[in-house]
Amino acid sequence: MQSFLLTSLFLFLVWLLLAFFSQKTRREQIIMSFVGLVLAPGILVIVANDYRNIISDSIAGIGIEDLLFSFSLFGIAAVIYQIAVGQHTHKFRGVRYKMTHPAFHWYVHLIIILGLWMFTSLLLIEIFELASIRALIVGVFVVGIHTIADRKDLLLDALLSGFLTAVLVFLSEQIFFARLFPDVVENFWRFDQINLFLIGGVPVEELIWAAIAGFTIGPLYEWLKRYQLK
Repeated sequence: MQSFLLTSLFLFLVWLLLAFFSQKTRREQIIMSFVGLVLAPGILVIVANDYRNIISDSIAGIGIEDLLFSFSLFGIAAVIYQIAVGQHTHKFRGVRYKMTHPAFHWYVHLIIILGLWMFTSLLLIEIFELASIRALIVGVFVVGIHTIADRKDLLLDALLSGFLTAVLVFLSEQIFFARLFPDVVENFWRFDQINLFLIGGVPVEELIWAAIAGFTIGPLYEWLKRYQLK
């Protein structure tokens, strides 16, 4: 779909600008972008049936625009707070994990925390019959709350990352959906499964999802790596 491809390209352009101008956050941005790339197929399989309007009523195929969107969004959300306020990561001076192989510890905890997100979302869909987009919102919010409960110093990072991510998604989708391609909106989102309330032509669930995703992704790298921001 042309409008969604343009949205993804716009986010990728922002991603490139952040990576180019902020060398200190580049590693974190790239790592979290690839996390998003790995998660993209699973997220899309969950939401395809009742969030996007699929004419054939079958699960949508995963296109390059989907992968690009997820890749860009995760990378931007991970570093947007640091770039916006000029803070950077430093070794955590608090209690540290005693691990012989820190990389192994990092990857194991990343898999566990992302698995918790997916498990919670699927549980809400299957047991409580919650719409998939809402289940994903709750699932990722559970992960975000767990992160902040363990590291309260990352609360501002989470809040501002969520806000800035939502603003960025709103601007991109408001331009490429509501303004340039308004006729696409009815064919892209299934309004029988999501709230009819729109903000600037964008469903409120879309913005809540972006805000909660930014809230969780923003401090996730620092939490897993035991870094703090200064």
